[in-house]
Amino acid sequence: MSAQDANKAAVLHVLSIPAFRSLWIGQLCSNLAVTTTMFVLALRIYQMTGSSTAVSALYLTFGVPALLFGLSAGAIVDHFDKRTILIVAHVSRATLAVLFLFAFRNVVFVYAVAFLYAFITQFATPSEAPTIPRLVGKQDLVTANSIFSFTFYSALAIGSLLAGPTLRFFGPSGVFVFLSTTFLLGAASVWQIPKEEKKRSISSFVGRYSLFLLMSKVLRSMAEGIEYVKTRANLLDALILLMGTQVTLAMLATLGPAFADRLLEVDVHDASLFLVGPTVFGILIGALWVGNKGYRLGTKKLIQRGVIGAGVLLLIIATTVRLKHMIIFGGNAGSLLFFALVFGLFFSLGFANSLLDVPANTTLQKEAEGDMRGRVYGLLTAVVGGIGILPVLVGGVLADVVGVGKVIFLLGLVITGYGMWRVRYNRLENG
Repeated sequence: MSAQDANKAAVLHVLSIPAFRSLWIGQLCSNLAVTTTMFVLALRIYQMTGSSTAVSALYLTFGVPALLFGLSAGAIVDHFDKRTILIVAHVSRATLAVLFLFAFRNVVFVYAVAFLYAFITQFATPSEAPTIPRLVGKQDLVTANSIFSFTFYSALAIGSLLAGPTLRFFGPSGVFVFLSTTFLLGAASVWQIPKEEKKRSISSFVGRYSLFLLMSKVLRSMAEGIEYVKTRANLLDALILLMGTQVTLAMLATLGPAFADRLLEVDVHDASLFLVGPTVFGILIGALWVGNKGYRLGTKKLIQRGVIGAGVLLLIIATTVRLKHMIIFGGNAGSLLFFALVFGLFFSLGFANSLLDVPANTTLQKEAEGDMRGRVYGLLTAVVGGIGILPVLVGGVLADVVGVGKVIFLLGLVITGYGMWRVRYNRLENG
């Protein structure tokens, strides 16, 4: 049997496990709904305001809950049945999706509902992936994590691509009914997962402890999670890399409507079609390549090439879009060539990101053990929401002041510089 056939057999074997399959379908539904919601909201707010700063403020409402509650949520979910938490989270977000039907009369109300939506998501995220080791054997863990990573980015790609078309097809109101239904399908699937043994129910835990004791237990769990990461250099490095990829994607999503409107000069509904869609598609293809062949290069080389490649590609993208009105891109054929070039560059950007994302995710899964896994994922969410707030917000403001292209160029310079530093550091470390 070839290596490719063996990989297919491993994937089919893991998907044949009923409990994992239920978790996987729930993940697919929830991630698809979350991603589509974020892009639909970004498009609607840009249509209402014409401002990248307003779109950045939207991502701020998603980032603040991650900063305030991400780490504590990761610590909290370790004490409860994660199946119950996922069901409650999916149903709650389905309800909030319906509230968006009435929110667009006032942008501030949109931000308020988005804040609640993001708050609930903080408990869903660290409850999902850490459930995998309970449902599959150790020999299947790598394959199961690969499926989860692949599905996460597939949902991100599909959600980003569907945002504009679903908004057109269902309309400003119907799109949120569609998203609510998707969350409910995810909840129904997760319902099939067996409950965790020896885990408290939420009601019994709250009834047993006072608010003071609850907070002290959460703070103690948070401190343990931070200390755990600090003592494991590889885990800390993986968290930094994953934070970087997620912040970069968030910035691209924030700048997407303005990029499409001002530089590409296309309908904002098609922003995700030219930016995030090809980027995430590149991540998917890159993840498959890393899993089949790329891993032979070794973790350090993969990460170095991924970081530097992503930085250089952003510099090229920022330069290329300014050439849209050159003679070579004139007429229908020239316009098609230009958009094919843009699509290819963002696809390559996603491929480069996968070279660091896949190894970092694998490291995180291996290094974070047992009950600490939820806390580590919560820390990742908190760091992305905390540190990631600043570049996303500043990027949106700068896009309105100096231009989208210059912001993307600056981001490329920062990432390229970090990549060169990693190369030098690894050389010195290897002596």
